[in-house]
Amino acid sequence: MIFSKKQITKAGKILLTSKSEEERNNALDVINAWRTNHLHPLNVMKNSLLRLFTKSGIEPILVSQRLKRLVSIEYKLDLNENMGLGGMQDIGGYRAVLKDTKDLVRLKKSLANNNNHKLERIVDYVENPKNSGYRSVHFIYTYNSKNIKYDGLKLELQIRTKLQHNWATAVETAGIITKTSLKSSQGPDEWLEFFKIVSSLFAIKEKQPVLTEHSTKSMTDLMLECEKLAKKLKVIDILKALRVSARQIEIGTGDYYIININAKKKVVNIRGYKKKHFAIASQDYLEIEKTIDTNNNAVVLVSSGSIKSLKKAYPSYFLDTSEFITALEKIIENCKDLK
Repeated sequence: MIFSKKQITKAGKILLTSKSEEERNNALDVINAWRTNHLHPLNVMKNSLLRLFTKSGIEPILVSQRLKRLVSIEYKLDLNENMGLGGMQDIGGYRAVLKDTKDLVRLKKSLANNNNHKLERIVDYVENPKNSGYRSVHFIYTYNSKNIKYDGLKLELQIRTKLQHNWATAVETAGIITKTSLKSSQGPDEWLEFFKIVSSLFAIKEKQPVLTEHSTKSMTDLMLECEKLAKKLKVIDILKALRVSARQIEIGTGDYYIININAKKKVVNIRGYKKKHFAIASQDYLEIEKTIDTNNNAVVLVSSGSIKSLKKAYPSYFLDTSEFITALEKIIENCKDLK
């Protein structure tokens, strides 16, 4: 189906303001059909990125793609009153995680000089991190196509290092504990401060700028503050206790997967779909989104080569922060020599 920007923005407003279940369901049908239109452009763009990796001689840790969750769409619209859904740039998103900042810089340069797609702008949260400590480089594209259904759709590519990815995964997972969006600087002050400090410590390790509020502090000061907060909040114990078990509903592999996590029961259900069944996958995705308790559940429709690669690409949906925990344990261990 083909939708105008005005139609999509109107559907977004109904989603936020209407108390009529019928109106909301009609709006959701429109939003979901429009969201599904992003799948084909995402595949094209991701394949182009994979070719660029080969050409540039860069080996990514992982490459993944997803359609934005309905709860995230609502949250973003509610947070930005002047933003219309039709102008949202990351309904279709894909991500590349790289070994280190050297590869990150190389890829950023290659992408900036690549003319295969219409690059609208680059937002560098590595050189200028968000106040939360979030670090990644975002590339916003407008997709050009002879097919009017896809032409003009906006897509977002995020590239980050493995260490930056581990931080972001831990923040998303901890957000489940606090039932807040820590990555958007919403939540308990001590948790927010803890992740800011870790972000700056990770930045020092990668020879990147620390957060402005930490510019006058030494690495020793930050390490000791990190240890103090980590122990007070029992970060390591809590994150270790959150790991979930995975259960596959339908046997066999697919091109698309719905990942549905129940944080309360610590179980994640996975359902696979072949490429030809992506419309069914999209509809199932919407039906699950309508019924889940967003305080304890999260669901996402993603693309992946195998079940095995899902956990690697989406560790936050398995509450898996093992690599972050390892890095944090090293910081705490090194604090012993500073006292």
